[in-house]
Amino acid sequence: VCIHAGTISDINYRRVNIDLSGVRILDCSIDTVRQLYNGMLNHDLLDELEERLEAEYRPVVEYQGHLWRLRRGGKAGFKFLLQNAEFGVVILIKNSHTTADRAGSHCKIEVSPKLIRDQSPDVLQHQMDELASGWFVTPPSPCGVAIHIAADWQGWVPPSDFVDRLTCRSQRVNDRSGFQSLEVTTGEVASVYGRGQSYTFGTVSSLQAALYNKSKEIIAHDKIDYFHGIWERKLDHDWQPIWNPDEDVWRLEFRFSQTVLRQFADYNTTADKKCNLSTYELVAEYLQPLWAYGLDRFRLDFNRRYLDPFWTVLLQDTEWCKPADDFIAKRKYKTAGIGNERNVALALGNLLSIYARNNITARKAWNCLKKSGLWRDLMGYIRARDLTKADLFDMIERGVLERRLTSKVAA
Repeated sequence: VCIHAGTISDINYRRVNIDLSGVRILDCSIDTVRQLYNGMLNHDLLDELEERLEAEYRPVVEYQGHLWRLRRGGKAGFKFLLQNAEFGVVILIKNSHTTADRAGSHCKIEVSPKLIRDQSPDVLQHQMDELASGWFVTPPSPCGVAIHIAADWQGWVPPSDFVDRLTCRSQRVNDRSGFQSLEVTTGEVASVYGRGQSYTFGTVSSLQAALYNKSKEIIAHDKIDYFHGIWERKLDHDWQPIWNPDEDVWRLEFRFSQTVLRQFADYNTTADKKCNLSTYELVAEYLQPLWAYGLDRFRLDFNRRYLDPFWTVLLQDTEWCKPADDFIAKRKYKTAGIGNERNVALALGNLLSIYARNNITARKAWNCLKKSGLWRDLMGYIRARDLTKADLFDMIERGVLERRLTSKVAA
């Protein structure tokens, strides 16, 4: 493995005997998008939201063809919050730091990782623009965006001296138990959680880095199926999955605030060319340099002279591009047939009784089950018992026949 000195962009390498052949990059993704809009609010709509909150307990409102759970914005810095987790969008309305009768950044749209992955940047930007437009008397203008970009991998675990070897503006941290340490100096924060399972450096308002055990995080946030489905798509040269379900996945995430991206735009603006990074669609063009910048600002050193080889892997082996335009927007549900075996068995038995009562053949029952909403659970159910589809068909055929011959449902 080659390691190099200085910044992430240097090319002075030194060869050392470190084996990183087991490292597999599983995914590179945009994890979070928060788009901010500026304009003059429609006061009639604000009054309607206020009335609904005062008149109803946990009100649900309809907006642009979707249902939204309405509540107070609270600590988010906005007066109203509308959420639709199924759609994957949160809308924040009426900036608490600006009066409603003045133009300001009164709308923020936050979208989920799944929606970001499902849509190309231009399509998602259009969707966010449309969702924001209905709250203003005139079309609002995008005035800033914050994004989080992340890479997931297996085969490398943070060493015990990770914090000591990480070069950044944040103060070093000493591990303790539980919430192990938190130090705040000159606006920078560095923290370690859960006995070295999660590290955070920097502040939310600037550039923040987070390194954490993604396998444990998806369990805590009930996202197991979604991320397992993503990781298992990454194949090697023999078209075999490189993800090992029995090995922890780690994630490095860089969180770029609106302020940081605006500073990038200002630096790259010249007399001949204006650089605009106020929308997600525009920022998505620069993921690779943003990733390299994050690796440089939060740099893991091998020693005082050289960069850690793994940081070189993160720079050279990660591939950043826009989400595919032809990605199929189809939801992936929770693990089928696992943890709800009794419900699956009862539902199948009830359906077979109905099929028998209506003289439906086993073959037609098979086709009906595929469209019933139970099919994915049945597939998980038989996989957990090492059964095949042929075994399942025999069970269905025998079940329908037995009900016709011995029960009253066929009478």
